[in-house]
Amino acid sequence: MKYLTSHTALTKLTGVGRHVSSERRRSLRGRFFLALLAMIVLLCAAAYAAYQIWDHGREHAPARHGPPAASASATPVASVTLTVTVTGAKCQVFVRVPGGDILVNRSLVRGQSVRFDEQSLSVVLGDGSAAQVYVNGRLRPPGRAGKRVEFVATKG
Repeated sequence: MKYLTSHTALTKLTGVGRHVSSERRRSLRGRFFLALLAMIVLLCAAAYAAYQIWDHGREHAPARHGPPAASASATPVASVTLTVTVTGAKCQVFVRVPGGDILVNRSLVRGQSVRFDEQSLSVVLGDGSAAQVYVNGRLRPPGRAGKRVEFVATKG
């Protein structure tokens, strides 16, 4: 039987590896948590930037696809103000710019309202008696219960 005296031979024979001191282990653990904290901060900063970009995009209405804008010297066209407030349990509300963008197409519940200022608006209510409609500050007469109501709101 041969006696091994060198350190590497003892390590190979016994299977004992390197020992990491407790100070080194604490140092490695601290670096790990610091790196983890840095990644969390970067992730939060990226999420905040993405939210700001998304929120900024929601504030500005998309460009309308229609006839080109008139020159600045043209007389301004009066706009119509429309307010729809649901007074019944729920009401399907569809509002669009005639020949243009759809501004709302959803079911609103009691107490919800929408308001628009446009040149002209095409309006469809699923139940004419379930909503109060103000056009240019004037209350529009309610429709019959359960009947669909369609109209175009214009200035005047």
